[in-house]
Amino acid sequence: MSLLKADVNRVSAFAPATSANLGVGFDILGLALDAVGDTVTLTKRDDNQIVIEKINSVTGLPLEPTKNTASFAVQKMCEDLGITTGFSLQIDKGIAMGSGMGGSAASAVAAVVALNGFLSVPISKERLVEFALYGEEIASGGRHADNVAPCIFGGITLIRSIAPMEVINLPYPELYCVIVHPHLQVETKSARGILSPTVPLKKYIEQSAALAAAICAFYQKDVELLRRSMLDLIIEPQRAALVTGYYDVKQAAIDAGAISATLSGSGPSLLAFCESKAGAESVAQAMLAAFKQHQVEADHWISPINPNGAYTL
Repeated sequence: MSLLKADVNRVSAFAPATSANLGVGFDILGLALDAVGDTVTLTKRDDNQIVIEKINSVTGLPLEPTKNTASFAVQKMCEDLGITTGFSLQIDKGIAMGSGMGGSAASAVAAVVALNGFLSVPISKERLVEFALYGEEIASGGRHADNVAPCIFGGITLIRSIAPMEVINLPYPELYCVIVHPHLQVETKSARGILSPTVPLKKYIEQSAALAAAICAFYQKDVELLRRSMLDLIIEPQRAALVTGYYDVKQAAIDAGAISATLSGSGPSLLAFCESKAGAESVAQAMLAAFKQHQVEADHWISPINPNGAYTL
């Protein structure tokens, strides 16, 4: 049996924006959003080349296949599965780069999900995460799946292990997410580079308790426990200075009724959890006003958690 479907010559896939860490779960928690995402279209070629034909993006992205997250993930997936057919890629970016909304992960995910659509026997979501991580590694310098996993699985995900890959979908109460993206840029590699490689034992214990309580809150759908548990005692203090007015914006969100507010990934975007859409609107306006007091313009999205993740179009 052929690896590829003979009657399929083109597949497009959409991958949603994501928010990683969720404050309390650095490198292991993430969620998928409904608000925005990336689309990648793969078209079969007559040779065995992986070629980026077009990128629709407001920011410049590399056309060299080994330097672009989407094409590199496709290349690695083809090599591993023994696919010799070539593909042309068109990448339509809906997520601003360096925004803390999983832009590099979304392109890689959309690409491998599109390639999976060509396969006679599609591979598992866990394997798709593994291949998308090759692309994510180019952008962030590390193989962390907290954006890639929720982008593929949807919902809120916990990455127990990446070798072997084990992703757990967590239950959660009805939540609305506010993402506020200030017109600042934080490069993931740089944001990771400033982090201390050591953690005081007392902080580790406190953070472990907060993470465990937050996971219990998701399972129990206990909003008040979630409110008490969404604490970032280790990463936030090291990264807050990268975002102008960070603590004022966070406090504005809490004062307006947010369950929690924290960096989305490495920033500069902030993620806030809210109990209702109306509450999310109030929180968003409070956060925008706080950024404005620091002369920082910002965009925002309000989104429920996306339960489905990436899909073919």
